Amino acid sequence: MRRWIVRALVFALPLTALAACGSDDPAGGGTDVTTAPAEATAPADFMEGLCAAIVSFQSDLETENASFQEGLSGGAPTPEETKTALGSFLGTAAARTEQLLDEVNELGTPDVDNGDDVRSALTIAFEQVVTLFNEAKADIEGLSVDDPAALAEGFAAAGTNLQEAATGIGTSLEDLSSPDLEEAAAAAPSCKGVI
Repeated sequence: MRRWIVRALVFALPLTALAACGSDDPAGGGTDVTTAPAEATAPADFMEGLCAAIVSFQSDLETENASFQEGLSGGAPTPEETKTALGSFLGTAAARTEQLLDEVNELGTPDVDNGDDVRSALTIAFEQVVTLFNEAKADIEGLSVDDPAALAEGFAAAGTNLQEAATGIGTSLEDLSSPDLEEAAAAAPSCKGVI
């Protein structure tokens, strides 16, 4: 299960190749791991809901990324315009990831042997993605536009940092496994575009 979860988790991050992270102010939202419904969710229902939420998330971020790219493609945007557009995109990405986190938490705990571990790992991972986007936004907003070359370097370095952080989040899920959820994902129609 971890292979496609990691792919879904870091899907949005390559879209923000110019983004940054590393601020000391996470400014992130997040959902308490204990807020999920107490009733266990059947593996088939959990995977169908999880994949549907991820597919919607991916689609929304692709749309936002296309809009972001289009906004910068007309003419020659100023450093200030580029910085503002990127900060806005990252804020939108953070908010959409928070929505995904809420949707995943609403699914409850999958009714499998390690269901609590699966739910907790997913929640923590998506919370970390929200924090990454918020930190990236804060860092971009902190860059000076007085030196365009330095600004471009800041964007590039920030993108590298964001990618490395995303890889770290994915690594944290490497031990997550559930044969029952793998089987349910293989049969779930909404997972066809995810796994």
